[in-house]
Amino acid sequence: MTRLKTNLQNLFDSDQKNQKPLIQAIQQDINIINKITFILQSATQEFMLFIIIQACIRSIITQKVIYLFFEQQIKMKIFKILKSMDVFGAALFQRVDQNAQIYKSIFGGVISLLIFSSSLAYTIWEFYKWNTYQLNPKISTFLYASDFSLLDQNYGIVKINYWKDNIDTIDPFENRILIPLISYTENYIVVDTQVLKFSNETSYNGNQFLIPQMKLGFSQINGSLMTTSEMYIYFVKCSEELLNENEKCASQEIIDDFFKQPLNTIVMQIHYNQLNSKDASIEQSVQEFLIQVEQENCYTLNTYLQTTHYEVRNQFLFGEPYYYEFVNGVQIQPQTNSLHYCKQAFGYETYSVIYIEMKGNQFKTILEYPNIADILANIGSIVSVLFMVRFIIIQLNSYFLHQQVISDLISFYYPQFQHIKIFKNWRFQIIKVQLKNEQIDIREYEQFYRNIKGQMELKMTLLNILYEISRLYFLIRSIKIREEIERSHQIGISLSSIYQQNNEIESSPKSTPRKSEQLLLNNLDVNILSLTQRKHQRLESIENEIPIEQNDFYSVNSIYS
Repeated sequence: MTRLKTNLQNLFDSDQKNQKPLIQAIQQDINIINKITFILQSATQEFMLFIIIQACIRSIITQKVIYLFFEQQIKMKIFKILKSMDVFGAALFQRVDQNAQIYKSIFGGVISLLIFSSSLAYTIWEFYKWNTYQLNPKISTFLYASDFSLLDQNYGIVKINYWKDNIDTIDPFENRILIPLISYTENYIVVDTQVLKFSNETSYNGNQFLIPQMKLGFSQINGSLMTTSEMYIYFVKCSEELLNENEKCASQEIIDDFFKQPLNTIVMQIHYNQLNSKDASIEQSVQEFLIQVEQENCYTLNTYLQTTHYEVRNQFLFGEPYYYEFVNGVQIQPQTNSLHYCKQAFGYETYSVIYIEMKGNQFKTILEYPNIADILANIGSIVSVLFMVRFIIIQLNSYFLHQQVISDLISFYYPQFQHIKIFKNWRFQIIKVQLKNEQIDIREYEQFYRNIKGQMELKMTLLNILYEISRLYFLIRSIKIREEIERSHQIGISLSSIYQQNNEIESSPKSTPRKSEQLLLNNLDVNILSLTQRKHQRLESIENEIPIEQNDFYSVNSIYS
């Protein structure tokens, strides 16, 4: 920049001859300055880019740290919530003694065995009844409008035959006196008429059945379910046009003999299907209706078939119910008309007419059998009643536990108390008290027991236990300074003491090996004051280790010598 300034000054001061070299020098300086400027700009941009990248990295790291921090906090919060939602938490119960956490008695065990046995037996019995359909279902019935989509009409609902009381009776169908015709209607208009043929089935008296094909239907008209397909079965006087080739009608003599017979009757059987409510099995039944045949009259049976829609709910726990539709009832409306009326209606000399249609409404029956949930609920209710006895057993066990703890506490202070034997009569009255082989006065024992029992019950209270612990602290404080008591938090039994029991213990110059061994804690110190140690203690093994002044105290109060 200084050289450029100097060249510019020389350019202004020089003459025209010397200006050309100066101009070239100035142009070189300008080019150098431009290059330096470009380099500086590039460096500045790179530096700014570096600053931006560094800031972004710092921001990303900061965000990552914040995210990890909050993620950890959220996890801890979720774990805390899940932990608080645990309904299967285990409580810590203090054991009654070393062998049992809960006091149990033989009497309670016998009652528990009876309750569990009764509950198991009742459970097996309930499942057996459930599996064999011995449990009554819930049945509800109400009127129902159906489209009859499930109804099976092809199993022979209606069967017709002539009733014979003996072999010599003239059958009007076999002798071609009467011809059975069937007409189907659609919207109250006859659309098909044909001669009804005999089937291969026979009745109990040997006559062949006439089994018409059922064609009954319904339609929705103005929102109402209406019958639109019916059937007419009518029995007309034989004519040649209704017969096949080479067939002839009966003679007038046979016709006259037929009408002279007593009890000329046509039997119509209605076959029903229904569900057995016990096990939801399909059962069949038959109902018969009689139609008289007389030469002077035309008898009509208006037959209205009644159906039932079944809904069976017998699932194990979940699942769809089963649906059935059956004809299981009929309503009959008999009429007696003149031969002229029936002839006008059907075009033939008609003696009997059966009009068949289906009732528009039906009964819907819901059979709801107990499922596994109902069985378990039933079992649970009975078992709950049985387990009400447990409250009595719990109260008895609580009483016996209290008495046992009182007795054990007394034996802590009076070790000979555990050797006392008490004899009672059938009314639970004390009749004899004996310590080893010596008999104790009953009144003195009862007075002693009442007094000591009150003291032991007081010692069992939590406040008394805490109070006695506080007194122990004061006694220790009276012989130990506070700093020495505080040092108790720093001591414990070292695991290495297990391997040092048989080795020589290092002693300091100020202590003898015997003293160091007495001061060193080991695993024998764990139960030295426990109830277990009391039962296994042998006084003769430690008498020589007890100082003389303490030995007098133990000798005076010893009860095991």
